[in-house]
Amino acid sequence: MDWLGEGLTRRNALRLMAASPVALALSEAIAQSDDYPNREVRVACAFPPGAGADVWVRFFMEQARPLIGKPVLVENKPGGNGLIATEYVARAKPDGYTMLMQSPTSLAANMSMFKNPTIDAGKALICVGTVLRFSFYMLVGIDRPWKSVADVVAHAREKGDKTTFGTTSAPGRLMGNLFKSIMGLKSVEVQYRTSGEGVNDMQSGAVDYMFADGVFAHAQAKLGRVKILAIGSKERMKGDPDIPTMAEQGVAGLDVPGFFGTLVPVGTPRPVIDKINSWLVDIVKTKPTLDFIRQSGGDPLSTTPEQAQAMFLQSIDDWGRLVKLANIQPEG
Repeated sequence: MDWLGEGLTRRNALRLMAASPVALALSEAIAQSDDYPNREVRVACAFPPGAGADVWVRFFMEQARPLIGKPVLVENKPGGNGLIATEYVARAKPDGYTMLMQSPTSLAANMSMFKNPTIDAGKALICVGTVLRFSFYMLVGIDRPWKSVADVVAHAREKGDKTTFGTTSAPGRLMGNLFKSIMGLKSVEVQYRTSGEGVNDMQSGAVDYMFADGVFAHAQAKLGRVKILAIGSKERMKGDPDIPTMAEQGVAGLDVPGFFGTLVPVGTPRPVIDKINSWLVDIVKTKPTLDFIRQSGGDPLSTTPEQAQAMFLQSIDDWGRLVKLANIQPEG
């Protein structure tokens, strides 16, 4: 059906719609969809330069530049387990020019890991699309004799509460504490600002094992600094078929899945959301991107805005349950 009617031009329709506030908002959204983007786009990263998430963000934005057709600036805003970057984007104008590229599952975890998070991510942000599925890895120093998760468990039971493990972000924290809870260990968590700091302490013997993202884990393994013992998803990643899961090695029920995507402030016009989603879908189709994702230990994941948002909201409930299961006490 032609809702504009025969002979009614688009320009005249917009003039008629301008008569009411709701219609004015609709006309503005239509106008934005015509020329978005017409200036620089800013993408916030919740981690410092060189971190695994930073590598992901910069790679995907480099692939997106030809599609966007305007300058793309990546802004590192680390701190608060991602809350600083989340708050920054949530309070930005909802016009598509400020977005967050992050793991929505990490944002979901913050809703349960903090007593009073500064922002309710589920109400303040919309996940408009995804690019990959991932999980975190269990790492040990290259000089340690352990070759399996069972070896680490035996060591931790012998060492008791003198055993330590390193984490840097929500997925690693959850994976480490679930491992501790499921196996009945007394290991003590040590939180680091960067994974590099954790590896340095692991090499010196100050930390026994740690949990890190795929980009960092594989880079450190190639440098001969760590051994990757297991991944924290219930199934092996297609991009990393040789790495066994924690469950395969006796840690029953441990499953800490994650996905990576892009979020924008609530109120962003639907035409803009659709355009951003189309960029993500097109990027994931390319061979360089597929190679990069698999080399990072992830699997490609393309979704519609509706699917991405549903996954985000579901993860808030799922991670609330997992945080309780891991006996993680909310901070703050």
